[in-house]
Amino acid sequence: MKHAGATEIGNVVVELGERVPAEARQYAHDKIAPLSRYAPAPVQFARARLTRPGPRTIAVQVNLDVNGTSLPAQAEAATFAEAIDEVHDQLHTRLLKMHN
Repeated sequence: MKHAGATEIGNVVVELGERVPAEARQYAHDKIAPLSRYAPAPVQFARARLTRPGPRTIAVQVNLDVNGTSLPAQAEAATFAEAIDEVHDQLHTRLLKMHN
């Protein structure tokens, strides 16, 4: 199911902490923006923060605003791609559950 609105989130802000590679910004944007198509209502904005809490760990925190409802997700992994993919999967599942 999807709502009749946008197929991508128009306002996606991705913040990078120290020692997080610059290419992580585009990867995060590209994984998060399309999540709007699974939302039961318009997604006003998405905010993502990528940090490095340890030498071999990337932490990702994402918050979506689904028509005024906050939908957070977070994950840690060895690479930014793995952490972002995990957050994407969490949000995808939660957005689908919001339809019920």
